[in-house]
Amino acid sequence: MNCLLVVNTLSGNASKVNEDELIRKYAEGDSVSVQYIKDPSDSYSVEGVDKLIVCGGDGTLNHALNLCRDKEMDVLYLPFGTFNEAANGRAGSGVKELAMLGRIQNTDFAYVAAAGSFTGIGQAPSAKSKRRFKILAYFSKVLSSYKVHRIEARISSDKINETGVYTLIMLSNARRCFGFRFNKLYRDNSEELQLIAIKAPKKDNLIGRIRMFFPFFRVFFLGFSKEKIGKTISFVSLKKAEITLSSPVSFCIDGEYKKLSGSLSVRKEAHKARVRIIKD
Repeated sequence: MNCLLVVNTLSGNASKVNEDELIRKYAEGDSVSVQYIKDPSDSYSVEGVDKLIVCGGDGTLNHALNLCRDKEMDVLYLPFGTFNEAANGRAGSGVKELAMLGRIQNTDFAYVAAAGSFTGIGQAPSAKSKRRFKILAYFSKVLSSYKVHRIEARISSDKINETGVYTLIMLSNARRCFGFRFNKLYRDNSEELQLIAIKAPKKDNLIGRIRMFFPFFRVFFLGFSKEKIGKTISFVSLKKAEITLSSPVSFCIDGEYKKLSGSLSVRKEAHKARVRIIKD
């Protein structure tokens, strides 16, 4: 069996990767090659690969998922990032099967696709600061990310059909995101995603930011144990939906950033590769 071990040296805990130990534990007897990601532009091929082992953060996993989505192969993910939300958002420890993924337009995601307030935090820290300060590298950016966004969109599904201006649109496929264990509706490998949509105050000023605080506190600190469609907050489970944007918006997709526009098809579906998260 041909195995490729990919180590993202830019991830927050890459210094803890022991290649020999990982090969012995997960690829003993295989023909193994090792590739290091030393620059964000570095890429790799999975042609002729039967097993892919990726070591890094959530973005490293996301790249592997989209690279392998149409291939029948084994993908093992070992979290060596700073937040590791794709792994920490699953219950328990050990080997966790990631059979059902979210998909927005043509991009798969393991745990989140979100646009609006606070979603740019993951883009801010440098690789050097993540290695040095770990999770604090992200928290230092929270205040600068505290602002009202005004995303004009229409959201349509079998449970919700509304047009509004939002400061946050989030699709969640895990129990937690950005360190908050808020998604009480999530179930491992269910057929549903959770949609969180928070309406925007009229202005990004002091009053607007104060008003924005309360719905964010309700969602991320208290959470919901059942679905809700209200004046300011919508929190529902769905198998598929359509989000139509009036203008291009930057989405955080598992910590990676992509500008999306127009009508976005959202759904939950099985991945062709056999994806496993190793939570030691």
